[in-house]
Amino acid sequence: MIDYDKVYNLTKDFTILYVEDDISFLKETKRVFTELFYKVDTASNGEEGLVKYKEYLNTKKIPYDLVITDICMPFMNGIELTKEIYKINKNQQIIVISAYDESKYLLELLNMGIEQFLVKPINLDILLSVLLNSSSKIKINYDIQKNNKIVKLKNGFLWDINNLSLLKDEKIVKLTKKETFLMQILIKNECRVSTFDEILNTIYDEPQIISDEILKPLVSRLRKKIPKQTIENIYGLGYRLIF
Repeated sequence: MIDYDKVYNLTKDFTILYVEDDISFLKETKRVFTELFYKVDTASNGEEGLVKYKEYLNTKKIPYDLVITDICMPFMNGIELTKEIYKINKNQQIIVISAYDESKYLLELLNMGIEQFLVKPINLDILLSVLLNSSSKIKINYDIQKNNKIVKLKNGFLWDINNLSLLKDEKIVKLTKKETFLMQILIKNECRVSTFDEILNTIYDEPQIISDEILKPLVSRLRKKIPKQTIENIYGLGYRLIF
């Protein structure tokens, strides 16, 4: 028997997207998820699920912690949805729920990289066991990132705070000294605006004789090395990093 409180302590701060076309089953299962998770968004088919996934990512600048999807759905099935999500975020944690006669898809889905596979009707204890396992892995990954002081950016880019390094697919993206300083300031301020004065005082020895216009080519060069729209220009104030 899985300890409910143990599962809740892991899942209580997580967000999930739950995609299921059987409305009665969705409502029933959502009640369980709502008790366990901080936020539960739902969709009634794969096409709607993909739209919600992209909207959440674009708005929050981070993906859902977990995606749970049915297989057989109209417009876009769970296999197609899984493929599309992995194109966006290859590290997304996905659990697939299916009817008994759909278990033939198990091998294909596991080869794609899904986290778990559940068969309807779902036993609560099995569900809690799967959520415990998946959430434990999510928590471990977050702890690793925190301890290693790794900041996630968009499109798979990472910033190593300890080594002041920009990474893409585990490879270092070469930055100049001034580009490194600029990234360091933007990361430190997180979503806050890094003012022109703050940047100039950090990068240049004599910022009082330098116009903020000199920052434009520096920012332009850095933008070419990281995802588009990552650095936002706040007119008259400075720059902000979009996570």
